[in-house]
Amino acid sequence: MAEEGKIDGRSIRQKNIYDEAQQKLIKSATELLQDPKLNKNSINVSLIAENAGTSVATAYNHFPNNMVDVYGAIFNDGFKTVEIELAKFLQTEKKPHLKIEKFVELQALEVVRLGDAARFAFFNINEIVSSGNWIKNEPFDVLLNLCKEYSNENSDIDATSLAYNVIRNFNGCLFMWMRFNKDSDHWSKFTDDWFLNETSLAFSQALAVQNI
Repeated sequence: MAEEGKIDGRSIRQKNIYDEAQQKLIKSATELLQDPKLNKNSINVSLIAENAGTSVATAYNHFPNNMVDVYGAIFNDGFKTVEIELAKFLQTEKKPHLKIEKFVELQALEVVRLGDAARFAFFNINEIVSSGNWIKNEPFDVLLNLCKEYSNENSDIDATSLAYNVIRNFNGCLFMWMRFNKDSDHWSKFTDDWFLNETSLAFSQALAVQNI
């Protein structure tokens, strides 16, 4: 029994060490991708390790498939933050429509927090999805469950269509935000504030489509 306790203790310590290194590497990758002076195509696992103060071997242990693993880790870590904040909100909020709006808001805030790290990672989304590194708890599934809760109280609403329309509205804004360029006549207006404001309308606009 005592030996089992020692093994469990070692396992916990090893997991803690792994998790701490993972967080350092994700933070390092995010910092580098947010650095306006760096060519984003020059960022690699070795540079991320150097910036994090870890060995290259450790970094490749976490990201064996190079940058596609890095992008996936950034998205997974970001969505974990969204899940934690949403869980806190759901402890006290009972109104389904406010739950949906909060979920959309939290996702938008996390995208803005990640900034250029999110922009560059999203431009590689096909590789991320193909590699199996996409967010483990699919955001659409979370949204769909919230929309089902809403439709339980509003029988004229189709939950799946509502969820698809919310995502469509959100992703449309996301694409425009990803193209932001302060020096462009066309793309300079798609700022963080614009993105947060427009995505705040995603649910009401999706609801309006169903009510037509």
